[in-house]
Amino acid sequence: MKRLLIVLALLTLVLGMALPAGAQDAPAGEWLGTWPYAAPGTHHLNGFAAGGLNDNLGLVYRTFVHLSPAYYLWGTNEYVGLLAESWGFVDDNAAYEFTIKEGAMWSDGSPVTSQDVVDTFDIGRILNWSQWSFLTSVEAVDDSTVRFNFTEGGASLNAERQILKEYVSPSATYGELAAQARQLVADGATSESESWTALSTAIAEFRPDVLLATGPYTYTLDDVGEAFMTLRWQPNSLYSGSVNFGTLKIWAGETEVTTPLVLSGELAHSTNVYPPATIESFAAEGIRLVTTPRGYGPALLFNFTVPPFDNVLVRQAMAHAINREQSALLTNGLGASGTVYLSGILDSIAPNVLSQETLDSMNRYEYNLEGAAALMEEAGYARNADGKWADAEGNTISVEYTFPADFADFSAAARDATAQLNEFGFDITERALPWQEAAAAIRASDFQLSVWSWGAGSPFAFANMNNPVRRWTTALAEDQPGLQLNIREFDYNGETVDLNDLILNVSTGLDTAAQQERAGYLATLLNSQMLYIPLNEMLSVEPLNEAAIAGGPADGDAIYANPSNDHFIIWLILNGTLSDARVQ
Repeated sequence: MKRLLIVLALLTLVLGMALPAGAQDAPAGEWLGTWPYAAPGTHHLNGFAAGGLNDNLGLVYRTFVHLSPAYYLWGTNEYVGLLAESWGFVDDNAAYEFTIKEGAMWSDGSPVTSQDVVDTFDIGRILNWSQWSFLTSVEAVDDSTVRFNFTEGGASLNAERQILKEYVSPSATYGELAAQARQLVADGATSESESWTALSTAIAEFRPDVLLATGPYTYTLDDVGEAFMTLRWQPNSLYSGSVNFGTLKIWAGETEVTTPLVLSGELAHSTNVYPPATIESFAAEGIRLVTTPRGYGPALLFNFTVPPFDNVLVRQAMAHAINREQSALLTNGLGASGTVYLSGILDSIAPNVLSQETLDSMNRYEYNLEGAAALMEEAGYARNADGKWADAEGNTISVEYTFPADFADFSAAARDATAQLNEFGFDITERALPWQEAAAAIRASDFQLSVWSWGAGSPFAFANMNNPVRRWTTALAEDQPGLQLNIREFDYNGETVDLNDLILNVSTGLDTAAQQERAGYLATLLNSQMLYIPLNEMLSVEPLNEAAIAGGPADGDAIYANPSNDHFIIWLILNGTLSDARVQ
């Protein structure tokens, strides 16, 4: 009997060690949030494919399932480790390393190892991840330490950010695909090879049956409903013992769907964009509103195979013909501002990245209908008897403007741009689609004009200038033509430049003066060529209903300096600051 008691005691100790302290029972709280995830039937669990985890969980909720190595606090300009215990440059900045925290586990109880990280990045190589513009290889130093070897001069603070922000996926799920990726590289295949394209397609079509998580939550396809989906607490995360919510209930839908849910209290926090009148109604109901940088704005996108958008003079004329302050007001009320510099970098970030000389040199494309008309005439257009711009053959600019109907900000920006351009003399009709179809239409080049985000909530030029130029061209799959713009061989000032390479390398190195010079050249190019029209930059005014959420820091707290892609609720939920106000 004594021996049996000893065995039982040891078994209890082992089981207790397998779970984070205090995390054996799920917390009682329920988080009430929202994200426009894919509906049952199309929803899938692939973390590397369109329509998978990035789309279904987004910048806010993906971290609760797959931890990234670290999280950036903008207010204090520092990283805090999530999956990583330590990190930094090594070998005279020829490489970067991070070490995984002791005790980090997947939801099935298996340890997180350096192989998981290596496999994640090897798959990313096949998918043309931008990290591979500055990496030569990713290797396991030991079971918990990973080394990222740089190309010559590839070390940079931007490279650090791209490494530390990448979600780590499980080798148990993706290891076979990663092994195929390594073999292709070893065999000398390139992104132009048929075998490379075939593997990229196989990765995109892969559909895992189970979602293994390092974050404190996971879910199955059975947890995905038409109205809401549920992320469920799992005991094996480093953060299972600190979070205060047993479930994250995520309502489907955008502004129109979520507005009544916020007012009824069924939805406690939302990143959706609400018009000024709706925000006022939230305040009238006593719902707290938190304002943070959104880290992007809506941009008018061109299909460059559709005349006359292949003509830079027409694009410049359109920039002059749109009142961007009006665009901002109609997009997000006082939570947006019309773009000033049109440099490819958000106005709020540009002064930290570009020299004053560069900023002063930017064509601000001020609202000027006479100047816009002069550019149209220079491009060979004249107004016809109906006041519409027509070319020498009498063809008017009769096109469609595609936009996501369920994104209040993008749809408002698109409708306002359509109205302003039609008043100027274009003949544009609206084409509203569900947001997933609108994004797919851009990827497939099934559009003439469209709207999506520009810029990024990043302190570096690369992330800003990457979106939307590379995002909708070279960063797409081989069979997705996107904007139909050849940025690898781009004509500029009488020479052919590799715009793709310029963007990839704009933030490389640790020489800030050299970075500023490269960013200045790119800003001048983007400003003069007007490859997209950055309509405005947005703030995020988000309901945080304190009838359901307790612990929210006071207004002015440094955490609210974080833009949407380093969203404040990620850190506040993981570290246990936020809890369910309804649970005693």
